[in-house]
Amino acid sequence: MSTSKISLCLLLCLPFFTCINSDELQILLNLKTSLKDSKSSIFSSWVSNNHFCNFTGITCNSDSSFVQEIELSNRNLKGTLPFDSICQLQALHKLSLGFNSLYGEISKDLNNCVKLQYLDLGNNVFSGSFPEISSLNELQHLYLNLSGFSGVFPWMSLGNMTNLVSLSVGDNPFDPTPFPDQVVKLNKLNWLYLTNCSIDGQIPVEIGNLTELINLELSDNNISGEIPSEIGNLVKLWRLELYNNQLSGKLPVGLRNLTNLANFDASTNFLEGDLSEVRFLTNLVTLQLFKNQFSGEVPAELGKFKKLVNLSLYTNKLTGALPQELGSWAEFDFIDVSENLLTGPIPPDMCKRGTMRDLLMLQNKFTGEIPATYANCLTLQRFRVSNNSLKGTVPAGIWGLPEVNIIDIALNQIEGPITKDIENAKALNLLFAEYNRLSGELPEEISKATSLVVIKLNNNQLTGKIPASIY
Repeated sequence: MSTSKISLCLLLCLPFFTCINSDELQILLNLKTSLKDSKSSIFSSWVSNNHFCNFTGITCNSDSSFVQEIELSNRNLKGTLPFDSICQLQALHKLSLGFNSLYGEISKDLNNCVKLQYLDLGNNVFSGSFPEISSLNELQHLYLNLSGFSGVFPWMSLGNMTNLVSLSVGDNPFDPTPFPDQVVKLNKLNWLYLTNCSIDGQIPVEIGNLTELINLELSDNNISGEIPSEIGNLVKLWRLELYNNQLSGKLPVGLRNLTNLANFDASTNFLEGDLSEVRFLTNLVTLQLFKNQFSGEVPAELGKFKKLVNLSLYTNKLTGALPQELGSWAEFDFIDVSENLLTGPIPPDMCKRGTMRDLLMLQNKFTGEIPATYANCLTLQRFRVSNNSLKGTVPAGIWGLPEVNIIDIALNQIEGPITKDIENAKALNLLFAEYNRLSGELPEEISKATSLVVIKLNNNQLTGKIPASIY
């Protein structure tokens, strides 16, 4: 090359490397134009006299010649995406635009972003179907959840994405489909979110091949049949959510292998049998199996679970007594075992750490007295033990809990007075104590429970006048 030609090239390239990156600059400015309705200040740096590698949300390669990442998630963006232009960014490997208000359809030009490893379009308001993306075989993370996509999802495209680690396409009204075969072949997956995306049929036994999974969410679909025992191969699982499907049968024997499981929710299905498999899941933080047909006793081992803070087993056919140490180890927050056939006393130490909000144990066969320990549970918001066989008096302090908004002790054999400390129940909206053996006069101090809306005290042995202040 002659000296004159070299000099000419240098003159063209020196100002901001124009001969190398003018196309990249123009593509980003086109994107800015497409998002002109955004209520965001991030584009103040997106001007032609600023090197595009200094644009907010942009990361370039080491010599600042090519855009590698566009990170504009949760930036109040509004507009459409010009993929015919975006996919001309030849080194782009990350495009993160989640949690915005982007709309319109996604064009098939997305399939030209062949270097993408990370694509997040989740939590937007797009329309139409999602295009075929089989050319994106370098993808490792794909997030499309809650974005308004509909129609037929291109499950076949996933067949080429053998390096996929995260797949999140839930909460979109896709056309119904059986569990996609392509998904269970992605053996590098550690995050799978297919909640509420119109999957029907059964969970394939090949789900057991996804041994890297730490998160598996298949809820709010129309999945039927039994939970396959092969799910026990997923020993790294931390979260397993299967709620609101049509699942039947027993909890599989392999479930006991999931000893890392912290969150298990299989509520609102047609599952049956006992809970014996659960006794091995000692790292559980939340366990939700409500609205099924489970029977037998609650395993005694649950009383030793040192991380459990949320237990919801209501509307089943469970029998026997609850473990008396239940909830005493961790910062227990919530229990709902209502509408079962449980017997024995109420465990006394579920608010031992002073963090409990909800104690819901109505419609069972519990006996004994209300434990006095709950009079010190200052965080309690809902206290519901109605329709049991409880006796004795309400412990001093429970009437006046400062955060409680419902006290429901109806349909028991509870006796004694409503005490004056009810004046401290400033948050109390609902008081249900009918069909008991309460006695004495209704204290004048009840008028200071200023949030009270409904009081039911019929069929007791109360005497005296109703305080005029609560008329």
